[in-house]
Amino acid sequence: MHDPRRILDQAAEQRSTCEVQARNGAWQRAQVVRVERGGVVLRLSRVLPSGTDVRVWLTVEGRSWTFEASVLRAGVPVPDRSQDGVLLGYLDGFREAESTRVDALTLELLPHTGGPVPLEGGGARVVDLSPTEWVVSLTREFPVVLALQADVRLRIGVAGRAPMELVARVHALAQGDTHLLYTLRVASVDDGERYTQIVAEVRSALNL
Repeated sequence: MHDPRRILDQAAEQRSTCEVQARNGAWQRAQVVRVERGGVVLRLSRVLPSGTDVRVWLTVEGRSWTFEASVLRAGVPVPDRSQDGVLLGYLDGFREAESTRVDALTLELLPHTGGPVPLEGGGARVVDLSPTEWVVSLTREFPVVLALQADVRLRIGVAGRAPMELVARVHALAQGDTHLLYTLRVASVDDGERYTQIVAEVRSALNL
């Protein structure tokens, strides 16, 4: 059984980076500064007001954890003598995240029905990737069929960062003897800057 206090203490000792998302907002980078009786203090790039509900994604020694919390106090002093800290309290739902390997990547198609479809090998895989387009190869026998001009949901992530979802449109189809090659053009993404950073990390990891 994991001990959230021990994990957070370890993160504070290592000044671990994490990611914080305000409800219905964009993710931002943060740093774990210290653990207090009332909660955990983070340094944020954009300070959130008191009362904000957040989700935190944290990686310690190659294992990723996620939990929900509320901002109890903003403008908390941090070691660099700035007032960029927030005190998070009411920690809830502390659990190990799905992607825990140091080299873990998340590349998934999210059909309207059924579970996520991995796009890292087997009958379905990403063969090229950019901030504006995904090129996906599916075998002719693959059970998922994509309709031209239809919208599809995708999920992308790297180890140590919370995965994010986006909407793409099936822009083109090239048919081979054994495979179908789809070009998916990105139509909607919540945080373009963060998405571009993750795409760059995935491209590097896959040597694209």
